[in-house]
Amino acid sequence: MKKLIAIIVVSALFVSINIKAVAQANTTAKSLKVWLLAGVNLKSNPDDKSKTIATIPYGTIVKPVKSAGEAKALTVDFNTAALKEPYQLNGKWIKAEFNGKKGFLFNGYLSAMPALEMDDHGFVETEDAYLKRNYGVLKIAKRIPKKGTKETSIYYKNGAVTTETYFDGCADHKLLLKNISLDEAMLFEKVLHKNADAAQNIKVEQQQAGVIKISSYDCD
Repeated sequence: MKKLIAIIVVSALFVSINIKAVAQANTTAKSLKVWLLAGVNLKSNPDDKSKTIATIPYGTIVKPVKSAGEAKALTVDFNTAALKEPYQLNGKWIKAEFNGKKGFLFNGYLSAMPALEMDDHGFVETEDAYLKRNYGVLKIAKRIPKKGTKETSIYYKNGAVTTETYFDGCADHKLLLKNISLDEAMLFEKVLHKNADAAQNIKVEQQQAGVIKISSYDCD
C-alpha cells in the first residue's frame, strides 16, 4: 500500500512539474517582444529578399508558430554606439504570426525582456524608471568617494544595479544587468540611448556569463 501511495505521489509530482514546464515554455514563447526600433519585417519566406508581409512595431509581443525542422543559425550586422564596427547579432529565421498573418522573421531582434517604454514624443524612459517599473527597488546606497564627488547606487530586486557618479558638472553612468545575453544587452543599449545625444564613451561589456555592464558619461 505504501509503495502504491509513493508511486501515486511521484506521478502527481511529475505531472505537476511537466505542467509547470509547459506553462513556462508557453509563457516564454508568448512573451517574445520586438526590440528593434524600426520594427521587424515579417517575410513571406526565410529570406531577407523575400516579400515583406508586415512590419511588426517595436515593443510588440510576437507569437512564434511551431514549424518542422531546425532553422539554420545566422548573424546580421547591428549598428550600435557601443562599437565602431557593426555587432554580429545572432539568430535564425522562425515562423511567426502577427495580426492574423503568418510569415518568417529574424528572431535575433526578439527578447523575453520587458520592452523599454517610450512616450508620445518618442523619448525612452530611463533605466531607473524601467527597472523600478518591472522589478522594484531593493535598496539605495549613497557615498562620497572623494571630495566634490557624489555616488548613488540603486539595487533592484532582479539583481540589476545602477550607479551614477557626479563630479565637476559631469556624470558617469553604470548599469549592471543580470541574466541577460550580450546580444540582448546590445539591443537594450540601442533603445536606451535613442535620445541620449550627450552620452559619450558608451560601452557594453560582458563581466561574466549572464552579467553585462553598460556604461557611459555625459557633461552639462
